[in-house]
Amino acid sequence: MAAKHRTSVLLDEALLRKARRALGVSSNTEAITRALEDAVANREIERSLRALIRHGRGRFVDVYR
Repeated sequence: MAAKHRTSVLLDEALLRKARRALGVSSNTEAITRALEDAVANREIERSLRALIRHGRGRFVDVYR
């Protein structure tokens, strides 16, 4: 198991509630952890897609920006 770090952050309660609901988790810690994992996974997917494009294997349209 990875090391844990306790920290205090200011979060929008409504947004956190929506995130818990969207991610299907019951705690704030679970929601934040899942959101961070998803952000890392999305970045890895984006890098992989960009590498494919550089090698001429497709066209990539950034739908997030």
